Amino acid sequence: MIRKKPLFYLFVLALSVLLALYTRLTMAPSPEEFYLFPDAPLWLFLEALLVVFLLDRLHVRATRQNQASGRANYYFGLLWRGALLFVGGLQLLSAVLMLVGVGQGNFGSWYSAVRSLSSDAFLYLLIGSIYLPFLYQQHAGQVRLELERLAKEATRAKLQALQQHVDPHFLFNNLNILAALIEPGNNDAHAYVKHLAEVYRYLVRTRDQEVVPVAEELAFARDYCQLLRYRFGVAYQFEEDVQATGEQLRTQLVPPGVLQELLTNAVKHNLASRTQSLRICIRVLATEMAVCNEQRPRPQPAVGAGSGLAGLQARLALVAATPVRILATDTTFTVTLPLVAALPMFAHAHPAD
Repeated sequence: MIRKKPLFYLFVLALSVLLALYTRLTMAPSPEEFYLFPDAPLWLFLEALLVVFLLDRLHVRATRQNQASGRANYYFGLLWRGALLFVGGLQLLSAVLMLVGVGQGNFGSWYSAVRSLSSDAFLYLLIGSIYLPFLYQQHAGQVRLELERLAKEATRAKLQALQQHVDPHFLFNNLNILAALIEPGNNDAHAYVKHLAEVYRYLVRTRDQEVVPVAEELAFARDYCQLLRYRFGVAYQFEEDVQATGEQLRTQLVPPGVLQELLTNAVKHNLASRTQSLRICIRVLATEMAVCNEQRPRPQPAVGAGSGLAGLQARLALVAATPVRILATDTTFTVTLPLVAALPMFAHAHPAD
């Protein structure tokens, strides 16, 4: 059950006493006929707590399955599912008590059955309709706190990204000078400068964008992988498994630089050598994209382990409804990112627009 303050339980107890008094008053037309059973408020209090418990459990389960929301139809769904459990459970309990000779009642009478069902349903709807606004306020508060946390994480991640940027004009001018100094026949050096320029041109162009088409992010990742090949040789083997169509690559979106983050993590946290290369695969499907690498952890964990993934999860949470999935086994480590469908206007716009 979701933790509540003692005042909440006092309120429920007071409501139970009031309901017991009201019921007996309606049944007694004169003061001489009025009698309040001492245990009646207690049983009503316990039944009210059962209603609260069932609604809490249903809400917690929906939250874990990422189905909880602030919409009215969600709370109506909670209400009727809780009603089935509450009324059905009490009727089943009464039947069992009757069979073992402990309970009292007449289940053979249709009037008795209707009376019992109506009484349970009325109590449930009364308590449930009072408790649901409380549950809504509590859920809204949790969502607000989560959004504030995600906003702080995204701001921190953006600040870290900006701190890594250098003045683009200074950088590109020096890359042009470097390319001019390289001998014409040194093709590897020219290719390296070309890929390096493409990587930084992409980072500068997209640093203020929330999302970019998957096709652009994938092209950027190829340039980045080429730089890693120049640096580490055959120690890291980069592979692609693109199962999405060309249209899907243009219309599905991701935050810029997420593949660089995952590729850097794979290289940073795993051992590799020329004789025992590490395999890293980028897989792109219609609605998600994943980076999977072999698990070969370094003896000493790299500084900042986990902070990059936390920032990446925060960035995805701001633009996608589906969370990032991380699957770590003894042999592989996989991070799966949800893709965001572009709006029609964005999907048909030219990147340079």
